[in-house]
Amino acid sequence: MANLVGTWDLVDSENWEEYLKEIGVGLIMRKAATSFKPTTIISRDGNKWTLKSVSSLKTTEISATEGVEFNEKTPDDRNVKSLIKIEGEKMIHEQRNPKNGELVTTIVREVVDGKLVATITGTKVVCKRIYSRTA
Repeated sequence: MANLVGTWDLVDSENWEEYLKEIGVGLIMRKAATSFKPTTIISRDGNKWTLKSVSSLKTTEISATEGVEFNEKTPDDRNVKSLIKIEGEKMIHEQRNPKNGELVTTIVREVVDGKLVATITGTKVVCKRIYSRTA
């Protein structure tokens, strides 16, 4: 999983606005979120992962231990119960509704042809965010 560690700049998105709409992000915030190209910084210390997203709109950071559920406040201010697990060369990040435990979003991060691909699956929409390594 060392191939995920590094600094990554967003270069392309597919269905990003549709995903944001599905999770309830309002029009103005959706337009802002689609115009920014964030940098994602992924680091690892043993079983603990840190994911930081930096843009001129917002900076967010989460730290989580593999296989241990944690409370997460998403960049759009939703509260979710999250879990990060590693399967082969993929990081699977599940976000669940804290009230009923239903899965609302799954983010699969993997390196494909030297690019970080984050496949984000909501209840109906699948989105891809593609990043190139900067460091």
